[in-house]
Amino acid sequence: MSKKKESLLWQFRKDNESRTHYILGTMHVKSEEAYTPVSIAKHYMELCHTYVGEMDLNDPELSNIGDYFLNEDGLGLEELIGEKKYKKYSAIILKAFDIDLGEIAHYKPLVISNMIAESIITKKYDVALDHFLWEYAQAIGMEMRGLESANDQFQIMQSIPMESQLKGLKSCVKNVSSFRSKVLKMSEFYAEGELTELYQSAKKSMGELRELMIYDRNAKMTEGLIEIATNGATFAAIGAAHLGGAKGMLRGLKNAGFKINPIKIN
Repeated sequence: MSKKKESLLWQFRKDNESRTHYILGTMHVKSEEAYTPVSIAKHYMELCHTYVGEMDLNDPELSNIGDYFLNEDGLGLEELIGEKKYKKYSAIILKAFDIDLGEIAHYKPLVISNMIAESIITKKYDVALDHFLWEYAQAIGMEMRGLESANDQFQIMQSIPMESQLKGLKSCVKNVSSFRSKVLKMSEFYAEGELTELYQSAKKSMGELRELMIYDRNAKMTEGLIEIATNGATFAAIGAAHLGGAKGMLRGLKNAGFKINPIKIN
């Protein structure tokens, strides 16, 4: 995609169909940058019958989400990395991010890394963008759907090797300024609608997990979105890193015969 054809919001439709669908790239944070597309998103949501989130936030399985964030066998981070390294991490994380590692050490390293990343971004709103849009869609009476079940996401989380999770956490504390800069840059890319940059950053940060975390999910979510869209005008809100790239959802929609066009936000 060239820069002039980049946006967070896209329309997609087939020539032989009258209905038009929309797909918005979102972020799971509460910042002002994340809420950049809210006004225009509301407008296009009101033109559609069905709202599709990355996950069905009404899924009763979500009530057990806390259990899936915990390490297996009740292990704490100190037991996974050793006392010396744990003390080092604790000091760095407290000083750099104002987070008491002792309060979250029972969570999976991946969850801890995400908590650290979220702490870097200024919180302006009460809920993350994807949750806000879900609540708005419900309020205006849209049919609510999800492309992945809670169990799907839990299974993905369970399949991420501990070695990879610990490697990701190490990258957070090894060079704090670099990690902080990367997180803030992602937020900046989002506010500017730079899908390609978001995709490239996510792909790089995922490393060997990109097949599991990005490519496989993109294919499955694209297939599910196309199926849902056969029943009426659909507005989908999906993590922005899933839209761009050769294996992204936009390319998947195009390959399935849809015409895709960006919608200017700013």
